Amino acid sequence: MSVLVLFTCSLLATAPTARFPKGTAPMEPGPAPHGLPDWSVQRCAECHASQVESWQHSGHANARMDDVFQMALTEDRPGWCVQCHAPFARNLERGPLPKDSPPEEHGVTCAGCHAPLGDEARAEGMPCAGCHQFGFPVVTSAGQQVRLSSTQLQQDTVGEWRRWRAQRGETRHCTACHMPRGDHGFGGTRRTESLKAALRVEQAGAALRISTREVGHAFPTGDVMRWVSVEVSGEPLFEAPRTIATFGRKLEVRVWPHEPLPHLGAVEDTRLLPGETRSVPLPRGARYARVVYHLVSHEQEVSGLYPAGLSQLVLWAAPLQPLPPLHTPKGRKP
Repeated sequence: MSVLVLFTCSLLATAPTARFPKGTAPMEPGPAPHGLPDWSVQRCAECHASQVESWQHSGHANARMDDVFQMALTEDRPGWCVQCHAPFARNLERGPLPKDSPPEEHGVTCAGCHAPLGDEARAEGMPCAGCHQFGFPVVTSAGQQVRLSSTQLQQDTVGEWRRWRAQRGETRHCTACHMPRGDHGFGGTRRTESLKAALRVEQAGAALRISTREVGHAFPTGDVMRWVSVEVSGEPLFEAPRTIATFGRKLEVRVWPHEPLPHLGAVEDTRLLPGETRSVPLPRGARYARVVYHLVSHEQEVSGLYPAGLSQLVLWAAPLQPLPPLHTPKGRKP
């Protein structure tokens, strides 16, 4: 495949389009299949009941109703956020929805993935790439969003996956891991067991060796607020844990190359890459260790807006083996 084709496919998966507007407008799925009058979930369930039942328990079905997302709406632009998390919603306001709201108001419904892709089918990783790859919003000094950055990516999950595939010669699609055997329940950050299974932690002397299993993108990926902390404690309840390492992205508002308006971007990225093993030194006195997955940023946690029980997932915890004694070189005789 030529460099020009690769570049074109990358743009197809990053720039907003009518089919995948990335929150900048309502999604336009086109006509429903087989002469059906609409793309409603109820209509799809008439023939695909088992798939719809699985989907109802997925992060897609409740992408707008998720507690973390609802709290995020209090700090961000609701229209842009909602049009990604519920691309066919008509109500773009903050706050709880009426009890009789249709599934289209609650999350990503069938048409989001199953509507025809048209020319965008040429891009790798579609339809997943249509939503899970987009730039930071570029806003004016008055706070008006004018476009999404083409150079600083708020979510680069598909780009990470493409680089992994090129390095490993992989042919698997996103669905091989996230939709095994066609499971419409999906995996990802709302399935703690999936996250636990993706992580490998072992003590090697005076350090923890941390890596991922069968993960084709950075860990954590997706929302920039997500990060992972490695913590130690002298007691098993971790009432006063000490953080000894973090994996995540550090953000700043600045002017970036080829972009005259300042906006958020990543100035540091310490996330785990596929196949990478990170060695984290253990401090003296540590008796227990754990790895915690954070769904929101450290600043948001400190603010108290997000309770720890809502925004933190403990992926691994264990007592530590006694650390090897320090080697003290013998002093030379004068």
